[in-house]
Amino acid sequence: MKANVCISNIYWNKGLSGFFFREQAMKTLEELVKLRSCSGDDFLNALDEATEDMEIDDVEEMFYDMSMTQVAEELGIEDLIK
Repeated sequence: MKANVCISNIYWNKGLSGFFFREQAMKTLEELVKLRSCSGDDFLNALDEATEDMEIDDVEEMFYDMSMTQVAEELGIEDLIK
């Protein structure tokens, strides 16, 4: 069975976040959401779109290894954070 999981699902569902994201990766995601310059839903939608063609393991690794600024630049959403 295959399931599609997006960033907004992981952000809002702590069970999913604990399964797919390590603590440091989740911390980076939460920091990004706090620094957004648009509504939370718009920002999460932008994250969903930016990562929709990526494997969730690769997304998690990016959030784990990179700073929030690096993640924003890598995903092309740096204009959405303060």
